[in-house]
Amino acid sequence: MADCECLGGCPFFNDKMASMPTMAEMYKHKYCKTDNSECARFVVFKQLGKPAVPADLYPNDLDRANRVLAEA
Repeated sequence: MADCECLGGCPFFNDKMASMPTMAEMYKHKYCKTDNSECARFVVFKQLGKPAVPADLYPNDLDRANRVLAEA
């Protein structure tokens, strides 16, 4: 599977995870380089667009992603 289309410019990895490269690589492998349909950030992005993705939304927080979608 190809890398997520958002990976290169993802503020989560470029800002939030910059000081934790090992953890960032684990997240990237699970959510960005395999099945991004499980990524909370990607789910919001696909349905509401990039501006609607909370900057502090973690890829594994699908519960919060669902709340963001429900509130939109």
